[in-house]
Amino acid sequence: MAIEILLPRLGRTMEQAVIVAVHVQVGQKVCKGQVLADIETDKAAMQIESPADGTIGAVLVEPPVTLPVDTPLFVLTEDGRPINPERLEKLKQQVQTARERILEPAAPLAHSVSPADLLRIPETPSLIRPQEAVEAFQTSGAVAPAQFKPGKKVPFTRWQAVVAQRMLLSKRQIPCFYLNLQADVTELTQLRDTFKKQGNNLSYNDFLLKAAAVSLRRYPILTGRLGTDTIELAPQIDIGLAVASEQGVVAPVLRAVDTLSLSQISAAVEDLVTRARRNALRPEDLDGGSMTISNLGGYGIDSFIPIVIPGQTSILGVGRIREQCVPDGSQIQIRKRMTLTLSVDHRIVNGAEAAQFLDHIKKMLEHPQELLDNP
Repeated sequence: MAIEILLPRLGRTMEQAVIVAVHVQVGQKVCKGQVLADIETDKAAMQIESPADGTIGAVLVEPPVTLPVDTPLFVLTEDGRPINPERLEKLKQQVQTARERILEPAAPLAHSVSPADLLRIPETPSLIRPQEAVEAFQTSGAVAPAQFKPGKKVPFTRWQAVVAQRMLLSKRQIPCFYLNLQADVTELTQLRDTFKKQGNNLSYNDFLLKAAAVSLRRYPILTGRLGTDTIELAPQIDIGLAVASEQGVVAPVLRAVDTLSLSQISAAVEDLVTRARRNALRPEDLDGGSMTISNLGGYGIDSFIPIVIPGQTSILGVGRIREQCVPDGSQIQIRKRMTLTLSVDHRIVNGAEAAQFLDHIKKMLEHPQELLDNP
């Protein structure tokens, strides 16, 4: 019996993907769950696994190639018998026809760009990677440095092209304003150290996510999305967290964060970060979200201005924790402070609303016990 392995639809909006690598060859025995190929969609890099044990009877694609969903990629045989030549030729013709159905590469971005335009990205983009693409999806946590060498040409992946397009769209079409303040996180660092001694290794990102979620619940306008003639508020509080991975920087989304405890947030973050760095995120992991948190404090950055991701309302840039001398009457205290910078879509949120929201995050971080008590 032969099984045709098709390019799966891994998300509601997925129409095509780039086959970037094939890891098997004809005649090779494979096990169920074994990785057969790496693919890139407009959302993320993912892998295709074998649905059963068997022998690879045919490899129908040669990477890199862009194909629509449901295109046959491999034929898996359970008994190792050769595939009928007529059937094999028919499958090869299907692949060729599928390639011809792929849209022509998009022209460079004009002054007005629709979200659908972001899906029409050439297989080998000729775009120049704008600095915005680097700044927007800032990293969370350390990863191995990229193997860049002077004079080397770095391949421009489909994901990088998507990020570049979206950041250019953001800068052109989303009128942002920016707010920043410093939060005194002395108590937060002490609380985190206490947890650490007890074996509960909560990260600062866990507290930031919880503080942002509680604040979004109090100021739901920050969850808004611009409709035709309305502002649509999100039904639940979903927040993205920027994560550095081998494919670039991605921002997987945590769901209903305000309903989670700090321990539950920590577990969810660990799962998303692990899968992001294994290029194992699903399209739904990157959909939606009202805002994103981007923390560069681990890299010694004091503060920075991040770029709002299209489809979201704001993004919070987090700097490192610094010790500062603070007057206290006639005394001087050494306190630990963290700079928070909020970028906001001014079409949805006004300055007063954003200021109250950011101030509420600050108060949550300065009184972290409230985050523990908050359901």
